[in-house]
Amino acid sequence: MAKGTNYGTRENNSIIAMGDYGKESPIKMVSAAQNMEVTKRQVKNWYLGPEEASENPKANKMYWMALGKAMNGTGEAEARRRLCANCEYFDNTPEMQKAMESVAMNKFDMDGGGRGFCNKFDFICHNLRACQGWEKKRYYLPS
Repeated sequence: MAKGTNYGTRENNSIIAMGDYGKESPIKMVSAAQNMEVTKRQVKNWYLGPEEASENPKANKMYWMALGKAMNGTGEAEARRRLCANCEYFDNTPEMQKAMESVAMNKFDMDGGGRGFCNKFDFICHNLRACQGWEKKRYYLPS
């Protein structure tokens, strides 16, 4: 998400995002079919996973080893730290949570640790998953 993005609502309660230049843009949400199509593409092409997410540090070892290799050799331990939950593109704000309610849950929602929207690939992802497209989230501390 771009630095400086703020959210608000119009009188009709539709959600808007106010970007760096103050222009309103509605949150665009994917359909359930589009979401599933992109999810499958991410699994196939970007190492999205693990299929059965877990906070257990010993779970899914083969997946995390493969993802670590795909992430320029960062290794399993570092790959496990690079979750969607701390990715630059992961939006789990209350406004986005509300917008995602319009998309039916699927099998990936059942154990993912909570939903968020990936603004890089335009699909619903999850706190406990990761992919090769991960980028470090930027934090801006108040002056």
